[in-house]
Amino acid sequence: MSPKKQSTAGKKARAAARQGEKFTTALRRETAELSPAELNALGVADAKAHAESFADKDDWDWDTRRARQEWEEVQQWERMRAGRELRIWNAVIETRAAALDADDAWHRLALYMRSPLHRRGDEALLHQTWEIGDASSDEVVERGYRRELAPLDPGALSEGERRRLEADYPRGVFALLGTRGEHYGAWEQAHVADYCQTLERAARMIEQGRGLSEEDWRRWVSELDAERGPLPDGVKLTYWRAHFRVEFLAGYDEASARRRAEELAASVVDYAGRPIGRVVDGTLEPDDGFRSAADGRWLHPAAFNSGELTAKALWEDYAQVEARTAAGEPVGSRPVLRNMYRLAAEQLRGAFARSTGNYAEHEAKLHTQPDGTRTYTSPGLMRQVTANARAEAEGKTPAELREMAEHADYMARRVYGKSVQNDEDVRRIEAAEQRARVWAKLADDIEAVTAIAGEPAAGWPLLGVTWQQTDGEDGPQLEVWAETTDGDTDLVGLWPLGEDGRPAGAYHVVLQTAPGRAPRTAPYPVGFVPPNPAKGAASERWRWLGIEPS
Repeated sequence: MSPKKQSTAGKKARAAARQGEKFTTALRRETAELSPAELNALGVADAKAHAESFADKDDWDWDTRRARQEWEEVQQWERMRAGRELRIWNAVIETRAAALDADDAWHRLALYMRSPLHRRGDEALLHQTWEIGDASSDEVVERGYRRELAPLDPGALSEGERRRLEADYPRGVFALLGTRGEHYGAWEQAHVADYCQTLERAARMIEQGRGLSEEDWRRWVSELDAERGPLPDGVKLTYWRAHFRVEFLAGYDEASARRRAEELAASVVDYAGRPIGRVVDGTLEPDDGFRSAADGRWLHPAAFNSGELTAKALWEDYAQVEARTAAGEPVGSRPVLRNMYRLAAEQLRGAFARSTGNYAEHEAKLHTQPDGTRTYTSPGLMRQVTANARAEAEGKTPAELREMAEHADYMARRVYGKSVQNDEDVRRIEAAEQRARVWAKLADDIEAVTAIAGEPAAGWPLLGVTWQQTDGEDGPQLEVWAETTDGDTDLVGLWPLGEDGRPAGAYHVVLQTAPGRAPRTAPYPVGFVPPNPAKGAASERWRWLGIEPS
């Protein structure tokens, strides 16, 4: 739970909301008695007093260290603010697009493209996908889309908006439909390339002075529509929306904040360079801090809601706003948007190229295991990990093996997984996960094989011996298989089964197999259970066929 949800003002506002008053209205009323400047001053004063209360403590104490860090962050914030009437603002921006389905919508709206752009560019610290409030959990699970996405009812859209969303869908991607499931494949590349062209077209439109009148807008759009052409026959698009929460600096007044929020919304455009983002009603709100539920002091947003890196990004973003405004290019002006579109295209190309390169590098390091999984660990090394795990399991009960498996899994997820800096760290995690799987399966297999063949067969799983029930020429039988040194398996034994599913009669060593023919076998004395079926088969093959053990 975030600190804001614990605030005194929030608790009072929720109480008022239960009486029918809107929560945000009640929350504003709880802090309305103080101006933004007074709230900021209160946060500064309380941070200083809180740090001074630990003056006689050393930094080994966590509370002391945190109080001093908080005060340093607040002081740094105030140095950057330099007396200017600035505060943090938040808003939610909605973007829209047509898509084939939910996965396509996620790629087009939330993964790479169509996210709000700050002056610094695609600043992940200052925007994030945001859960759409009216998308219920059941609906998300049932329909299979993510919480930051929601479908739009076609009936609620005007004919013009439906046409606009459909015209925005790139036509060239349909020739690449067969590559849609490939990570960073031709389908994704085509979508990214199209949106980069869209951003550059929007910048070019501004540079050429297009779209300054309604009539010119219509001509511009008609030219592009003719160039793009209709959708292919049989293609039916659905309509989607996504939400982003953005954070930025603006003045104390809501008007200046709204201009910045609308500029961020305008940084997402359609194929004709028209903004498709909008500020969601009721989401533009200041962040002046909150009152601590623990000790009642006012917590400054620089220390609790932003963090050092976010604060740095906020000030660097605002510095560009200030510089461009001083140069005669105010917030939301066409020259500002032109530069933002160009920057967005450049950054999107670079980010996608880096991701593609990183993915290709990652793929090149992967090895395919016999079960189809892909790991950094080679099959040969994984077989060695498995062999070592079986050696460690010798003499352990199923309960002890399950405890070992739980510990190995914990080490992989909660210890080794906390710090992954290189390929060797990944291999260490894979080895721990493999040990966990081996020990858990050994526990199950030991219980299963002893239930079938008794305690003499309890060592089979430790040797890599597996078994399965099949229908033989003379009725049900148990096939016994042993792992070979190259990771393959070899049929080493057959055992007839009775009506109760347990072995009945003598165990037969498999001497030789041939396609389309029954295996050649040699029986052991009735009642004898080979402790090592692979070794027993090798000895009998040497005795009967002269095949030397490998």
